[in-house]
Amino acid sequence: MRMPKSFVLFGLFILTAIVPCVAAAYDDAILAVVNDEAITVKDLGDYLKSMYAQLRIEGKSSQEIHDVMGQYEQKGIEQLIEDKLILDAATQAGMIIKPKAVDDRLEDIKKKYPSTQAFIDALIKEGMTISEVRKKIENQYKGQFMVDKEVRQKIAVNPQEVTEYFNAHAAEYALKPRLYLDSIFIKSAYGRDEARAKADKALNELKGGADFKTVAGSYSDLPSVGEIAQEDIRPELRDKIMAVSVGGMTDIIEVDNGFYIFRVTGRTQGKDAALKDVKEQIYQQLYEQKFRKRFKEWMDGLRKKAYVEIKK
Repeated sequence: MRMPKSFVLFGLFILTAIVPCVAAAYDDAILAVVNDEAITVKDLGDYLKSMYAQLRIEGKSSQEIHDVMGQYEQKGIEQLIEDKLILDAATQAGMIIKPKAVDDRLEDIKKKYPSTQAFIDALIKEGMTISEVRKKIENQYKGQFMVDKEVRQKIAVNPQEVTEYFNAHAAEYALKPRLYLDSIFIKSAYGRDEARAKADKALNELKGGADFKTVAGSYSDLPSVGEIAQEDIRPELRDKIMAVSVGGMTDIIEVDNGFYIFRVTGRTQGKDAALKDVKEQIYQQLYEQKFRKRFKEWMDGLRKKAYVEIKK
């Protein structure tokens, strides 16, 4: 089974939006002390900016960068301290990354560019050198390998745990009744009477045999609803929609901000989930829980062995 990647391994490449602004005014302010090293606002700003550059050079998507940024926005200096403690632990353990591993990763990054020159141009644009990129790759590997050694390799989720969890939470995995809806929504923000008249016109065209999607394209202010769990439909709409057979269409339904017309294109009944269909999902959930617990315990242990002070 796959191990989850959603939880942070090693946050050695992030940027927050607020740090550069703060750094401009308080460059020498000490944020924290880890062992005998002070971390100033400038240190943090430089670190984060360089890691952001690394992300861009590695071709990470905007969403990936956004997700990692969000982690730092939530944990701030705490995350940076974790990164340093992990890297220090790797150094104390004598961990050495083979140059070939770094070379291979660097080559993978270069392949994302149309030419070597394009890669060099990207480095220059981000204010980085190949040596700096290599060092960051090396540190990333060290962090990942330490987390693997001290956390991942000490976690096990056995089939009995998965089965017991499923039996205790079976209702949570049951498939809910679902509806498939085409819809037209006409907002009343610019006048209820005008919106109602527009809805009446759309309904008359539909009753005259016009194609629903064509009419929706001409009148609707929102995309079609599509697939939706029955329980997620707004209460004031649910009963009226449920009264319509598959292939049928509702009358105009007024809500607080406009008017709806629905066509029911399909309906599926709910059913209990089978263990075989959700065991991978449950495994991932249990593994994630154990990972977080084990990772916290390990980090707490690293903190106890080190001197860590966060300045107020």
